[in-house]
Amino acid sequence: MKRWAIWLAALLLAATLALGAVVFAAQAYSSADDPLISLSYINDVLLPQIVELIQKNNRGEDIGGAVATTPAETTVTEPPVDYPDGTEHTDGYYAVVQVGAGETLYASVHACEVIVRAGDTAVVSPFTVKYEEQGLSDTTEGKELYNGESVPKNHTILIPRDDGRGISVGEGGAWLMVRGDYRIVETPAVSEASETSETSETSETSETSEAAE
Repeated sequence: MKRWAIWLAALLLAATLALGAVVFAAQAYSSADDPLISLSYINDVLLPQIVELIQKNNRGEDIGGAVATTPAETTVTEPPVDYPDGTEHTDGYYAVVQVGAGETLYASVHACEVIVRAGDTAVVSPFTVKYEEQGLSDTTEGKELYNGESVPKNHTILIPRDDGRGISVGEGGAWLMVRGDYRIVETPAVSEASETSETSETSETSETSEAAE
């Protein structure tokens, strides 16, 4: 009987000490320093605020430094390019192009590169004013090719812009490798009427000169 009494007293003492520790801890805890929040507060108050902050951040809006913002990307829309009729595009690669006799290859809007593989070709350039001659760039040899000069084969030739400069093809046609935007135009031939007019003017001048003598 005494043994049971001792065990019961020990159990009551342990329970009393445990309860005292809990009470002491509860008294020592301050909700002002570490407040407890309920699940309903998280779901009804905190979670909507967090969602709103995330949405503002995605839109690039200022959220007061709560989350590092990422500037919204700006898309630059370039105006459409108005290419001339007959323009061909190589999409950045060299394309094998056959050009017929009497035709001229020009750059279309932008610069283009040309490598003559076969055929007789010559430089076409409207810039023939003294000290202002501009032709095509032979980037293989690092020199300028002027109007009427033959284009060497297997050299990389740069047509800098669409301003009337190009490469004309003689009899038999030519095979070219072209990179960039280009167009092929038939080289204007001298009309018979023009030739007849020039012949007539020359004949009249000769007859007048003979009559004067």
